[in-house]
Amino acid sequence: MLKRKRDGAATAELVVVATDPSRFGGLPRELDADFGGGGWIRAEPQQVPGILEAAGGGEAAPTVLVCAGPEDMSRLDTLLALVTHCARRGAVVIVVVDEIAPVAVHRLMRAGATDFLPTPLSTGALMESISSARRGEGAPADSVESKGRDGLIYPVYGVAGGVGATTFAVNLAWEIAQESRKSGLRVCLLDLDFQYGSVATYLDMPRRDSVLDFLSDMSRADAQGFAAALEERGARLSVFTAPADALPLNIVSADGMQRLLAMAADSHDVVIVDLPTALTEWTEAALNAAQRFWAVMEIDMRSAQNMLRFLRALQAEDLPFDKLDYVMNRVPGFGDFGAKGRVKKMAETLGIEYGVLLPDGGKAVVQACDHGSPLADFASGNPLRKEIRKTARAVLEEVQASRVALA
Repeated sequence: MLKRKRDGAATAELVVVATDPSRFGGLPRELDADFGGGGWIRAEPQQVPGILEAAGGGEAAPTVLVCAGPEDMSRLDTLLALVTHCARRGAVVIVVVDEIAPVAVHRLMRAGATDFLPTPLSTGALMESISSARRGEGAPADSVESKGRDGLIYPVYGVAGGVGATTFAVNLAWEIAQESRKSGLRVCLLDLDFQYGSVATYLDMPRRDSVLDFLSDMSRADAQGFAAALEERGARLSVFTAPADALPLNIVSADGMQRLLAMAADSHDVVIVDLPTALTEWTEAALNAAQRFWAVMEIDMRSAQNMLRFLRALQAEDLPFDKLDYVMNRVPGFGDFGAKGRVKKMAETLGIEYGVLLPDGGKAVVQACDHGSPLADFASGNPLRKEIRKTARAVLEEVQASRVALA
């Protein structure tokens, strides 16, 4: 497991500080794939200084991977001292975190860690982080990204429960992430229904305790804490799930929501936001930050009445209408002329125009949600998926245009 230098000192390409690497989701797989059985060694904190001394420090020093989970909080001071020592010796330090408080992540980064990775690790994430750190592109202590991405924010709001807003948000984020693989854009999906949000269910993802830790103290929230609360789904989609327990929607203030959206936009190119149906004190913050604000409805009286209430609320607060893009879900099929007439009549009555018309995807949509799978994977030929993919491509064109304008 150790490589021998000519001077006889034992060194390793990667030193892993973890009581049990298997407790950190995806880590053993990444270690075996990237380093095999002989390119890394597990060490206790007190052994690492000797390993660095034998390697000679500087560029010859191995990368140090410090794993921190709930069981490691009792020795956090030891890990902090280790990170500081390694950084001073010129070693690259990557921290793998699993369900620890954002403040602990922040302290580890402040101690001198070059980058950190939340679990479960996505394929290739470890090697990408190490390579970036070796090139001097690791995350600095005050920011997850050395360069702010200034991402565009797209909230999705359902005017009534069950109109398909979350299904639209989840699959839109997934399609954007898949379409942007070659361009290198990063996509974030925020579930801001802190009570009954179901993004985690629709993507078959766990709800992390770090989300609750982050939301509970927004006054001290920073980029490291936000990144620790994110989970990776696929190669380029980061997800901020709703917490495991129902929380009051006002756990976050309007100022706190502005900070949350700013952190998401600073570290991602596209931010899709799944909003709760209830209007809160921070709904205005989401609307003001939006590049475009999708309001989703169905062809029923309930949706029509709620849409009218929503528009009146915006008018009463003197909020802008120009960002609104109206989405009609479960649009009737080609042969149902009577229903199509009702869709047109509803738009005329409300004084709006639909920017997106989503067809009824049938039972496959419900089954995909229950299986925690995007439509692209579960039913790629579904008409709803095809229409959402068109919207995703339109979003990417908008993002690319904004990048050109800023250049």
